[in-house]
Amino acid sequence: EHGMMSATASLGMIQLWDVDGSLTTIDKYFYSQEAYVKAGALLAVGIVHASVRNNCDPALALLAEHLEDSSTCMRVGAILGLGIAYAGSAREDVSELIKPILEDPTVSMEIVGTAALALGLIYVGTAD
Repeated sequence: EHGMMSATASLGMIQLWDVDGSLTTIDKYFYSQEAYVKAGALLAVGIVHASVRNNCDPALALLAEHLEDSSTCMRVGAILGLGIAYAGSAREDVSELIKPILEDPTVSMEIVGTAALALGLIYVGTAD
């Protein structure tokens, strides 16, 4: 299961920083029946957009809609994807999407830990 997720996420490294062309390659994996493949695609989107600033902000649009997904692996992929895509940016709008996950007593520790890691990535180097 995690192998499918990591294999799909590796497309993000292959397509790194190719924001325009990569979404076409990754998009087909969002239609898979396997949740781990979809989660890997979410992670791939975050990796592709690492340190890339775009006025359209496709990473935020694609990943934010999966933060409340019923599947744990999908939520982990979306949260970690946001953390990687916006690492070092200190963007308040992105952190405001993730902070409520830390306070929700109904989510698993896996999701809470991933949310904490993502916030650390977003604020890395800022001393906040």
